[in-house]
Order: sequence, then structure tokens, then C-alpha cells
Amino acid sequence: MAAPDDKTEKRLVGQMVGKGAAKLEFLYGSLSGMAFGLVSPIASQPFDTLKTKMQAEARYQSQGVITLAKNVMKTDGPLGFYRGMLPIILSTGVQKTTLFAANAGARRACEQSQIPALAGCIPGSDGLKVSVIIGGVASGTARAIVETPFEFAKVRRQTGGSARATEGIFSMAQATQMYTGVFTTWYRGSVMLTSFFVLCDYTERAAPGLMAQPLLGGFLKGGICATLAWAAAWPLEVAKSNVQAANSQFKGESTLAILRHLVQADGVSGLYRGFIPGAMRSFVANGAGMAVYQFTQSLRKD
Repeated sequence: MAAPDDKTEKRLVGQMVGKGAAKLEFLYGSLSGMAFGLVSPIASQPFDTLKTKMQAEARYQSQGVITLAKNVMKTDGPLGFYRGMLPIILSTGVQKTTLFAANAGARRACEQSQIPALAGCIPGSDGLKVSVIIGGVASGTARAIVETPFEFAKVRRQTGGSARATEGIFSMAQATQMYTGVFTTWYRGSVMLTSFFVLCDYTERAAPGLMAQPLLGGFLKGGICATLAWAAAWPLEVAKSNVQAANSQFKGESTLAILRHLVQADGVSGLYRGFIPGAMRSFVANGAGMAVYQFTQSLRKD
């Protein structure tokens, strides 16, 4: 597992992480991630609302996407698609800033460590660096810490519940409750983000010309890679929504137990409940977000 000569590498247009020092890449990742996070939720929230209802509310689980959309419109009007939007607007900029910064910083720290096990490539992987995997896990961890309270509040709002603890908003019980589902969120985020960054890495090396296109390259990379990554992690997303939902029937159960219950009740298809609106949301949100991320990266002078 030989480490590449980092001094001879130059950042190519379209690459998510440059070749600067770890602290510099952490900063670039923060700024580009913030831009990503401010753009992506606006277009994606209606799809997210449909996805969550299909996953966590029994009355909607047998409905198709179009039927459910009509029912939401009839019951709540257009604003019904944006229920739970406030915590997402508050969290997404911070969340994306954190996860992209963690990814960029961790990757460059590994690549500059001069430790072959961290800076080298995985044998038989066609050039995939170990640092990409470590960056994915680091970003999943950072995302879970920041995202869980906001996701909990969003899911409770979308499923007709409240995120407030009975003991009061400033109580320890409130702080504990806001981290309901944190481990499931971490499992889901680590699988999804590691898959995403691995797919982005392969895509950047396989089609450098297309990925270098200012907006189109970023949109295609973000939309396609993120949606495929979500497909890998979707069963954990379903489990997370069920843990955090109002009147959840799975309170206190482990992630594995929830997945087992879902398979017993609905078969393997139960693990992909809500995937169609989720995939639509992912493609639009991550495509737009990555286009902006890549644009901000293109402003670099190195």
C-alpha cells in the first residue's frame, strides 16, 4: 500500500478536496459546505416531507407518492410540504459546513501523514485512497452530532408530534430527548457519506473532463453519487425515522431490532419505504448543492 508522492500532485478542477495543508482544506471545505447547505434544502423539502410520512405514519405507508402528495395538498395546502422546514434551514448550513470540513480535513491529514497505511491506496481498489474512507467516517460522525437534534425536531413536526420534553425546554430530559436516534443517525450517515465520497472519488478520476464543467459537472456528480449512496443507506434512514417519529412503536429498540421488525412486517420492500420521494429529493438537493460547492471551489487560486 504505497503512498503517492503528495508533492507532485496538483488539485484538478472538479475535485472536492484540494492539495493544500489539512487546516487550509478544512477551511475550504467549511466555506464550500456552507454554500451547499444553504442551497440544497429549499428545493428538497417537499420530497423530504413525503418521504418521512411514507416511512413513519401508518396511514400513509400504503399510498403512492402522487396519491400522498394530493392528500397533503388537500389537508394542509402547499405549506404542508414545508412543515418542519425551520429546523432544517437552521441546521443544514451548519451540518454541511461541518461534514465537508471534517471530510476535507481528515483526508488531507491522512494524505500528509507520511504513514503508508493512511496515505496510500487500498490494494485492488483501482486507486481508491484509504483517506477517502476515513474522511467519510469522519464526516458521518460530525454530521450525526450536529444533525440529530434538528432531524428529531423535523420528524416530530412532520409526523404531528412535538419535540418538547414534558419536563421543560431547558431540562436535561429535553437535551437527552433531542438526541433520540443518534446512533442510528450515525450508522446511516457513515454508510451514506462514505459511499458518497467513494463514488465521487471514482467519478472524478473516471470522467475528469465532465466533472470540471462549472455547474453541470457538480450537479451530475452530486445528484447521481448521493442518490446511489442513499440507496445503500436507506434501510438505516427508515429505521431512524421510525425511532424519532411521534408515537413511535419502536421506542427503546435497537436499530437491528427495528430493521428485523420491518422485514417481518413488509419484507425487504419495507426497508425501502419512501425511497422514491427520497431519491427525487436527493438528486435535486445534492445536485444543486454540489454545483454550488464545486463553483466555490473553482474560485480557489491554487
